[in-house]
Amino acid sequence: MSTEAPSPTASAGEPLAESGELALGAVQQTLLVPLWARAAETRSRLSILSDPRAVEIVDSLGDRFGHFNRSALRSRIGIALRTLQFDDWLRAFLAENPGGTVADVGVGLNTRFERCDDETSHWLEIDLPDSMAVRRRYFAETERRSMMAGSILEPDWIDRLLDLPAPYFVCIEGVLMYLPESDVRRVIDMLGERLPGATLTFDALTPDGVATQSKHDTLRHFEARFDWGVEDVRSLEGWRDGLTCDDAVTLKEIAVRNVHRMPWTLKLIGLGMSTVRRRAVRAYWLAKYRLA
Repeated sequence: MSTEAPSPTASAGEPLAESGELALGAVQQTLLVPLWARAAETRSRLSILSDPRAVEIVDSLGDRFGHFNRSALRSRIGIALRTLQFDDWLRAFLAENPGGTVADVGVGLNTRFERCDDETSHWLEIDLPDSMAVRRRYFAETERRSMMAGSILEPDWIDRLLDLPAPYFVCIEGVLMYLPESDVRRVIDMLGERLPGATLTFDALTPDGVATQSKHDTLRHFEARFDWGVEDVRSLEGWRDGLTCDDAVTLKEIAVRNVHRMPWTLKLIGLGMSTVRRRAVRAYWLAKYRLA
């Protein structure tokens, strides 16, 4: 999800534009990366994540992921780890708050509902119109699952969310790093003012992660560019009164939390990456906040 004007969407039932590319804006095109990563991880014999729906969608999109398969092992493992953490936070919330509501902002082609739904919760999935048009080809609304085209910067999606049962769990994955800091602050303020008591989860880069984005193994294939970074995601507590960080982790810390899920070969790979690619491992955060 981004704030730029979306590209025209392809006609219903026709997922490819005439150029052979998905009809998506620059940032919106990056929704292919986590989709591919979850599918590739599912197919791996060393898999720590199962997402058969992602595999189905990747297969339906044809031959557009070969460059990732050859060069993006680091992103694949990183996205698998972040998926585990976001899902664990959400499952814990749903266990404590049956019948509550999940807002998946910048949902892209995520399959979080398929992975985490507890059959009592309500879901609102939000993304820009071009991304949502693609999503609707693969997912359908139900009595408890709604989809909405809109921008994270506009209050309409919060109005829609407030029509659903509290408490609220808001997940903003792979979105905020593409915004300027002024817009990130605007989002945090809007959530704090309108969703007191809600749980907010999101990911963020450090300034070093933003500065070295030209070396990123998947972003280099896209026109989109990172904008916002923060050295320590816990520092956002100072942005407004009552904003409280309940948890904050790097990829290495997520790997430690999930070591029981990993085959021994992947543990060795992870150890090597955390040693050789220490700078990259420390350039990315996940955070869980409480809104006062």
